[in-house]
Parts: sequence; structure tokens; C-alpha cells
Amino acid sequence: MKKLLSLATLTVLFSVSFGLTWMKPGSANDDAKIEARIAAWGRNCKNAVASHMGSDVPMSDINVTLGATLQSSIDAGEITLKEINRDGLSYNWSVQKKKVSGYCDTDGKGNVTEFKLN
Repeated sequence: MKKLLSLATLTVLFSVSFGLTWMKPGSANDDAKIEARIAAWGRNCKNAVASHMGSDVPMSDINVTLGATLQSSIDAGEITLKEINRDGLSYNWSVQKKKVSGYCDTDGKGNVTEFKLN
């Protein structure tokens, strides 16, 4: 009985180990880095909006979201961390009380490279 149990244990351990080696390396870590970049670079875009609008617009009135197509592609796993680091991200922004909106693009380091008012 002990040999059977040992064999079963080895089989399970081998299966788990083998399965882990075939997983995409760093994928959970990459997901966390992607989310961190989305948040940080979105703040850079929000700061650009605040700078453009002036001090009469509180930061809480500025809404910044990742572009919908880009968000869908990231959610589907079609865009990698490497591509984000190479190409940057694009955000839509709006200021509700001023009824203005636009977009801003960032480079692969999070710097705002383009800022447009619609």
C-alpha cells in the first residue's frame, strides 16, 4: 500500500512540476507590470490634462481611461509587456464640468508624447 501511495505521490508531483515548466514564464508578473504601467502612465496623462486646464480644474474632475481598443487587446492577451514598453499606451481623457475631452499618448517610458483636445 505504501508503494502505491508513493507512486501516486510521485505521479502527482511530476505532473505538477511538468505543468509548471510548460507555463508561460512570468505571465502573472507581466500582468502586474502591465497594470502598474497603465496606472502610472495614466497619471502622467492626467497631469498633462491638469497642466493644460490650469489650476481652476481639480484633479478629481479629470477622468482618464485607457483607449477601449487597447484595453480589449490587453485583456485578450494580444498585447505584451514588451510591446507596451516599445510602443507606449494611449488614453482618453475628459473634464466633466468643462465638457472637454481628448486623448494623450505615452511612449514606452510613460512620457506624454501627444496631447490632443477634441
